[in-house]
Amino acid sequence: MAELDFSLATTEEILKELGKRAKEKRKREIEYFGSQKDFAKHIGMTSRRYQEFEISGKITLEKFIDVLRGLEVLEDIQELLNKKDEDFFNKKRNVKEMALPKKDTKSSDVKQKNDIDVHIPNVFE
Repeated sequence: MAELDFSLATTEEILKELGKRAKEKRKREIEYFGSQKDFAKHIGMTSRRYQEFEISGKITLEKFIDVLRGLEVLEDIQELLNKKDEDFFNKKRNVKEMALPKKDTKSSDVKQKNDIDVHIPNVFE
């Protein structure tokens, strides 16, 4: 099954995918992380609340950070806002302030001058 493309997904789909990935990571290394109940206790959540997260993906940011820390992948999200990405956001802000050039419909598949690729890592692998 192909990975969910976050750029095309709804917020609800992304949340469910994050819960699914956390569950897959925990289950892949179940001898280390333990059962759902054991893992929830380890990160300071009720087993019911953690179960809801694995199913729906709905969780507070604080608890999501606890999940990432518990799965030992918290440091992986530092890549999300590294210096390169700060430059990306500044460039995008500057582009919005300038008048955008009209697109040539014949070259719509060609990357524009201001297009930038941003890599969002899968921290659950």
